Amino acid sequence: MAPRDTPPRGPRSAGARRCDCHACRPAEHYDELDRHVLAGVREHGWSVMSVGGGGPCDCGDGDCGQDDEPGPAFAYTIGLGHSADHPELLMSGLDHGLMKRSLDRIASRVVAGHRLAPGDLLEDVLAGVPVVVEQVAAHALGDTVSWSGWFHRRAPAALAVVWPDRRGVFAWQPGAPAVLDEEQPPTWRVPSPRTGATAAEPPWPFDLPPEHEVVTCTHVAERGDAVLRVWRGTMVGSGDHWIFDCGDPDHQLDEMALVHLAHLVRGAPGIRQLGDLATGTEARRTDAASRWVRRRHRR
Repeated sequence: MAPRDTPPRGPRSAGARRCDCHACRPAEHYDELDRHVLAGVREHGWSVMSVGGGGPCDCGDGDCGQDDEPGPAFAYTIGLGHSADHPELLMSGLDHGLMKRSLDRIASRVVAGHRLAPGDLLEDVLAGVPVVVEQVAAHALGDTVSWSGWFHRRAPAALAVVWPDRRGVFAWQPGAPAVLDEEQPPTWRVPSPRTGATAAEPPWPFDLPPEHEVVTCTHVAERGDAVLRVWRGTMVGSGDHWIFDCGDPDHQLDEMALVHLAHLVRGAPGIRQLGDLATGTEARRTDAASRWVRRRHRR
């Protein structure tokens, strides 16, 4: 469920905000599914429940019937309200294993102190494309994060993790396939403001055309690693020259590739902030959630 070095998450301390959940106020009796959920929350800070889509759920009971739920497959966290005073996370429409790994990755950041808000873009959850965070509508909580409600003994707040198609196009943007709304029902969510990379028609941030070819590394282009370094300079005979790579200082020539700038901007919307990067300057960040740091550089 989570990295093994995550500290145990038992009842809150006396000085913490009052919590009425099952970890803080245990009941006398629990069935196998209850114990499975509680064990995950106590050990890691959250548990993940997978439902529907014809795949097995994560409850440990093959006869629970949750894999027969109609509609798209979905998965959600249980316990983040207890361990981090944070909304639960919901994801739908993908392979159960992929959704669980994605939610585990985000939840591990949440229990470490990172807070999410509607409209946030996350670049390193799915390989090669960003996801956007939106609020789960109040009327959809009972049909989606129901076990979170049981655990907290109240209707929990929840955030949906919304994914685009393989080109990085979200459901509300031109050219989006219908399957995005089919697998991620828009009625489950409260739409966030559509700005920047999530706008219906995202503004183009660079003074180069979208089809301009730029240099990247195969780790970004083929493996979907985050862009962590951007360099802008000039080359004799070609003028303006950009490199977008994963930050590895020891790339070999066969690890470099040419891609259209639009492809990188769709997959790594954080680089939109660098449209005004000065020639002879590089920008670096430690991970996809960090701020860019610019400095003059000679290559």
